[in-house]
Amino acid sequence: MAFSNLWSFFFLSISVCVYGRPANEMTESEFTNLVFTVEKFDQILKAYSAYKQFMPDYVWEPIEKITDEQKTQAVQMVNDYHAGQFEPKNYNDMIAILKKSYPALAGPYETMYNKYKDQVAKLGPKGQEYCNGLEAQMYADASPDRVIWACHIFNNAKSAVSGAKALLLDDSEAAKIEEAFPEAVSFLNSKEFDAYAIVVNNLKTLDCDKDREQVFNTIKLFDKHSVLTSNT
Repeated sequence: MAFSNLWSFFFLSISVCVYGRPANEMTESEFTNLVFTVEKFDQILKAYSAYKQFMPDYVWEPIEKITDEQKTQAVQMVNDYHAGQFEPKNYNDMIAILKKSYPALAGPYETMYNKYKDQVAKLGPKGQEYCNGLEAQMYADASPDRVIWACHIFNNAKSAVSGAKALLLDDSEAAKIEEAFPEAVSFLNSKEFDAYAIVVNNLKTLDCDKDREQVFNTIKLFDKHSVLTSNT
């Protein structure tokens, strides 16, 4: 989901405002081979709940009201994905996988996606093209290898951010975007985004195979809350 991708970039990199490394941070190997747990899931939700104002209700409410069954299936899905058991190429692939293997997640995800697409339909042609393109990029970027996935996000973040900013400066698109995605617009106009954009604009294109250590160090730099790269 396109403007949702901006939130994904944000959650990976909100930390640009505050640096600080925990004593028990993971190594790159530990991060790559991390077995996701309900406890880690809860840590991430708690850490980033402070930024829920940047997400629409139809995204945040299912997360906030997640049941134990859904949480367990979400954790299993993450572990299965990073073990290479499935690799969706588009929404249809994803929803089919959810319905088959993680049914407690299928309904909320389908509702969320449909509401998002309803908002996309309110945009002008450039906005719709941007959203559809970024959604496709989201699936193309994804990788069971966490470092590779992060590398793809870093390498594409600059164009995603500049594309969104350009739409907000386009008189034929801006009002429609503000109506359809007010939370994303709020994020794009926030001090958090300004700090993030500074870092993004200074990122060099990374070789995702050769620059693994640099990619991981960048993830650690961005992990303000020490929940993505900490062993606690």
